[in-house]
Amino acid sequence: MFGQLFIKECRQTARSLIYWLIVLVLIFDFVTQLGEMDIAREPKKGQENYGMKMSDDKDVIMETALGGLTEEYLRESYTTYPIGFYKSVTLDKKEDAKIGKIINEATGIKGRDNLEKLWEEWYTAQEEKMQLQSGQEPGEAAEGMEPAMMQNLVVKPAEGLTYERFEELMDQADDILGGGSNYAEDYRKKNARVPKTYEDAMTEYHELIEKDRLTGGYARLFSDYMVIFLGLVPVFLAVTRSLRDKRASMNELIYVRRCPSAVIIASRYLSMLVMILIPVFALSMVPLTQCMKHALTEGISADPFAFAKYILGWQMPTIMIALSVGIFLTELTDTALAVLVQGAWWFVSLFGGTATLTGGMYGWNLMPRHNTELNWEGYQEGFARLASNRILYTSLAVILAALTVIIYGQKRKGRYQLSWKNIGRSKK
Repeated sequence: MFGQLFIKECRQTARSLIYWLIVLVLIFDFVTQLGEMDIAREPKKGQENYGMKMSDDKDVIMETALGGLTEEYLRESYTTYPIGFYKSVTLDKKEDAKIGKIINEATGIKGRDNLEKLWEEWYTAQEEKMQLQSGQEPGEAAEGMEPAMMQNLVVKPAEGLTYERFEELMDQADDILGGGSNYAEDYRKKNARVPKTYEDAMTEYHELIEKDRLTGGYARLFSDYMVIFLGLVPVFLAVTRSLRDKRASMNELIYVRRCPSAVIIASRYLSMLVMILIPVFALSMVPLTQCMKHALTEGISADPFAFAKYILGWQMPTIMIALSVGIFLTELTDTALAVLVQGAWWFVSLFGGTATLTGGMYGWNLMPRHNTELNWEGYQEGFARLASNRILYTSLAVILAALTVIIYGQKRKGRYQLSWKNIGRSKK
């Protein structure tokens, strides 16, 4: 009985316009975000640039944060991301003066004039350095240089400033700016970056090749991009399926069937889950093929099952909870309320995870992020939390599905009917 219903539900899903729109969204996400991946190659000694890395050095954190705060103070414009979106903050004279006092205490530099002098000296030095690197003569204009340099301003802390006091001052600055600034705890640590050395680059490369077996790193990167839309689009399929019988006036006919409620709901739920996983697995074949070809050429022992493992362990719990929210709230209210609820949750999760993009700090976000094929060490450090995260959402999805079975069973017995129309009538 279950097998027949499952196959029937899969066929129904395959004929759904919403399903094919979801497939197109996933394809668009993959093509625009990943496309043709460049497989990492072994770093060469003597390269000019090996990239940047986050630093745990307290001096670097302080110098970077103070440099950024000084620059924004002189510009009289501050950048914040209170809910993930860019916001430019301009303070009034009173609040701006508070920022000035914070900078004066943290740097030991008194007065705006002295700060402007420091900034001009630093700017001039950077300009000359970049002109020499580009083969220009000193004094020649360097187009497009200023924005890049502004991001790298560093200011040394005042002598005797403790890291604890620095943190207090930065928290004060973040509060004045309304939160979400570069001086909040997570962001000031994230923004403290230093150039990678050849040794750093080689260590990351060997971790990718030996510990991640190449495909592991790219499977995480694939999961990072795909999980974004998988946290939202499944709810549309779930809501559409749950409302379909009602729109077609089929509920009464289905309710009198002898098939158990658990079998009906389980067949629907699992069919939607499988049908969404099919395009995800299909898309994963593109980067997997690239990785395997590269591994064969370079003599690397790659893991051919890495993408499947990450899809099931990383992406599937997010799909499951989105589907469960969809079927539960739709069965509970007979409305499309689930789209609004899941949309709000998705929005908060998407922009609430911007500080954890490089992995290692996965938290309890609906959509764990790891926006790099590297940082195997960070992945290992955060694996316990990531595993707990995925288990939590899988368990919650199963609980909501079970509650849906109960509600559906009560409806079949005529003991539960809730709709906004009935509520409105009862009030009258």
